[in-house]
Amino acid sequence: MLNHLKLTVFITAILLLTGCTNKTVYLFNNGYPQESVDEVAVKLINLGYDVEHVNAEIPAEFSDTAIATHPVVAAPADLPIIENILKESEFPTPSYYQFAQGNHFYSAGSVGLYLRNGYQKIMPPIMGDISCFVNGDSVDATLEFRRSGEVILEVELYREGKLLKNSYRKHTGKYTLINNRIQLDFIEFKTDYLAINETKIQTYSGVKKADHLVIKSQDNNSPIENCLFEAVYY
Repeated sequence: MLNHLKLTVFITAILLLTGCTNKTVYLFNNGYPQESVDEVAVKLINLGYDVEHVNAEIPAEFSDTAIATHPVVAAPADLPIIENILKESEFPTPSYYQFAQGNHFYSAGSVGLYLRNGYQKIMPPIMGDISCFVNGDSVDATLEFRRSGEVILEVELYREGKLLKNSYRKHTGKYTLINNRIQLDFIEFKTDYLAINETKIQTYSGVKKADHLVIKSQDNNSPIENCLFEAVYY
């Protein structure tokens, strides 16, 4: 809850402080290919807007395609043009939300544009390994998934319960989602599309939903080969 409040305050501060002098669109993307969203961004820039990409969850009460504004919009004639830009890029018709809805606040010269792919799975921010051994060593690893499509893998090795010196490695790559399947693409290794399996597990606070992902690279050369990763939704 505290993190949610901090994020709300952070977003509010950004949205109110900058849009006073320039027309700005704050562009949220949850689940669409970045190329599709960049196409919209270019057209908005051509319309005279600055575009700020916001890496945050879209409020649950917003529709999958939404526009949020101040009650007094500085350029109301731009809104039908923005709708047409979305239509040209094959996004659904947006619903409109005003000041403070979803705890998002905009100045008169700013617009919030929210694009959520309701048919696309959204990856959790972090998945941690729960069963991982490579060449007899225990692996402590995390996968961090960012909204931009970037994925960060951090790995440490343990032998007989002790951290191996200089074993820490950090790998940065890209991930691609198609429904409930994911492909990881690092410089060091690449996977085919792997199944993300939804399951339920027993936790200290009861039975919770979880995602499981087993890593298998194309050339069997990943530092987390056959490792099981888990994200639990509390």
